[in-house]
Formats: sequence, C-alpha cells, structure tokens
Amino acid sequence: MANSGKNTNASQFFITFGECEHLNKKHTIFGKVVGDTIYNLMAMQSLDTDESDRPTNPPVIRRTKVVLNPFDDLV
Repeated sequence: MANSGKNTNASQFFITFGECEHLNKKHTIFGKVVGDTIYNLMAMQSLDTDESDRPTNPPVIRRTKVVLNPFDDLV
C-alpha cells in the first residue's frame, strides 16, 4: 500500500506475483493471496492496459476474507 501523493489522503494498492525491490522500505505489505484466488490474480495479470500500464477495464475486488489475523487483540 502506498499513498497517492503528498496531501492526497488517498491510497494505492499493489498486487504482485514476486518481489519488488523498488518498493522495499517505502510501502507496507499487509496481505497475502492464498488458495484458489491465485487464479483470479492470474486473470488480472492478463488484462489489457493503456500506455501508463493501467487496466483499460479495471477489475473490482468485491470481497476479501481474513484467513489468519496476526492481531488477535484487535477486532
């Protein structure tokens, strides 16, 4: 996760298939894709993109599920 720029109060989310050294010590990793959901990510990877590498028809994540919560003291 990264902010969209100074004083924007907005966020960007990155989903990657491998290491991204250029993101180290700059952004926060807070999740991992598990199970059959990996096939959905593979489909996202093959979407058509524009000259800025943004999807021409962006996908929508409709729901998520917490499989393992490392913060058991938080609800």
